[in-house]
Amino acid sequence: MTTTTRSAISVIGLWSCITRFSASNTRAFAFSTFTTSVTAIRNIPTTTTTIRSMTSNTNTNTNNSPITGLPLGPFPVGVTTIELTDPNRTDPEDPSEPRRLQTEIWYPAVTSTTNSPKNKFSDFLGGGAIPGSIDRANSPRAIGGYRDGLTVAELDESVWMNDAVRDAEPDTNVGEKWPVVLFSHGAGAFRASYIYWTEFLASYGYVVVAPDHPGSARYTQVGGKVITPDGGPRSKYASMARERPKDMISVLDCLQALTARRKSDGVPPVIDSLLGTTNLDNVAITGMSFGGYTATEVLELQDPRIQAAVLQCPAIYDADRTKRRNKSTPLMVMLGTEDTVIANRGNDAARKYVDSHTAGDALLVEIVRGGHVSFTSCEIYDAEYGNGIGSQCASLTKPGETYEPLDIVQQHGMINTYGLAFLNTYLRPDVRNDAQRQLLLDAAEGKGPFSEDELIVRSKM
Repeated sequence: MTTTTRSAISVIGLWSCITRFSASNTRAFAFSTFTTSVTAIRNIPTTTTTIRSMTSNTNTNTNNSPITGLPLGPFPVGVTTIELTDPNRTDPEDPSEPRRLQTEIWYPAVTSTTNSPKNKFSDFLGGGAIPGSIDRANSPRAIGGYRDGLTVAELDESVWMNDAVRDAEPDTNVGEKWPVVLFSHGAGAFRASYIYWTEFLASYGYVVVAPDHPGSARYTQVGGKVITPDGGPRSKYASMARERPKDMISVLDCLQALTARRKSDGVPPVIDSLLGTTNLDNVAITGMSFGGYTATEVLELQDPRIQAAVLQCPAIYDADRTKRRNKSTPLMVMLGTEDTVIANRGNDAARKYVDSHTAGDALLVEIVRGGHVSFTSCEIYDAEYGNGIGSQCASLTKPGETYEPLDIVQQHGMINTYGLAFLNTYLRPDVRNDAQRQLLLDAAEGKGPFSEDELIVRSKM
């Protein structure tokens, strides 16, 4: 039964290489096709009490994240960059080259990480090790395009906020393996521009893995080169739509291959340690915009490792998906009512996707005064970015007019509160039918910690 309300938030196989790629200050790994499995250990400790308290608007916890305004979870956050190479796939721009993916991993770190210096934005860019790479990043067609005049130096010096510590020691003293959240960025975006989501989940005991999609990302570094969208074969829509879902599976396969080769082949200590405590058979696929499309295509592969999905303003209006194969994997769709990018046809298609999910649980979470960019951390770059971020934005529901978006910290609080509860419900079976699931059910009945006029929740649970 469907209920609708305005809620109160409302490796078998030989590796071709495994080396440190010094040119971009990342680790580069290549793998061949394999079949293997990781023992599923899923009795993850719960944090239900913290989840309840973190939603309070009056919370004065001194550990509140400057990105979300909510307390981080019980774990400090580490972050590391690796380059993964799939030799069984080719680069659309140069078929003689394999598909390479610069990938960020956020993860739970040891307690001593708390007082360590935080990650700098330039760390996502290899610290400028590739000659000219920072200048390329400053271009209006790359990172500099997030705001007129924005530079990497400015981001490092005063603008960039995050809670993660570069290459921090992973927390391995918990007795259980961490579940995994894969994240696919939007078209023209960048893997680091969603830290409100990636860091937050890592602080609650998830390993969050986010690759750049070359040709689709506004900036990435692979094979010692900077790649930005240039209208070439990588950036053609048909190529991006075909390659992006494969990227997510390649990342997961490569990490599984790395796990099978731990303690050998020069695997860096952080990666080695982290993969020893990561359950790669207990995975959620998530993504924003084109990344939401990517997630739906991954779902259609029906990979048994994928246990749940979160689609944020998914761009899935290109085809009728009501007759898709996968209607059973637990699903959460998040929308902004005022989203002028996917617009009415995109929001309607996303709602129909939920309605047609007939063989498994599905939820719709819709921010009434939210837009497309609500599901990013772009307010760090520009407080008036638009489309859900800023003081006034063009309205979708009232064409020709503007609306005042809900404060972006509150919007991120909504996304994280319900997103975390959903992931805990389906990736942590030990808390099923507990407070995590109940929070979702309560939301569909108009119960929750935020104004009942600010969020629409539709539940098929």
